[in-house]
Parts: sequence; structure tokens; C-alpha cells
Amino acid sequence: MQVRSHRYADYVRSRPVAPCAQCGRTLFGPEWSEYLNDRQVRHLWFCSSCGYDFETLVVFPAATAIDRGDEAA
Repeated sequence: MQVRSHRYADYVRSRPVAPCAQCGRTLFGPEWSEYLNDRQVRHLWFCSSCGYDFETLVVFPAATAIDRGDEAA
């Protein structure tokens, strides 16, 4: 049996969560997400408390030879 962590910090890192850039309220999901390429995702956020909308960009690191499983890394 494996013990799994249910810490809040682990949950937040695994979900698209952002504070409103205007009022600071926690937003638990973007209104829209757009996959720009293999490494970039743009999220459009809307705050129902203050009406502010904004974008964030998530950039994932490039895969290395080890990540791909290449033998000759």
C-alpha cells in the first residue's frame, strides 16, 4: 500500500489555480485554455467577484534525452 499526500500545496500545483490579478480572489479554473505548442499553454481567467479578466502562460521545460528514454544521452 502506498501512502499518498493530500497536502494543499500538492493539490494546488496539480491544478490550474490562480489569484485574480485585480482583487486577489482565488480562481479555481480558467475560462479557456489554448495549447500553443508542445511546451506552452495559455489560460484565460475571469474573476466573477470583480469582473477582471487576464491571461497566464504556462511554459513546460524541453524534454531531455533522458526524459525521452534515449539510451545514448
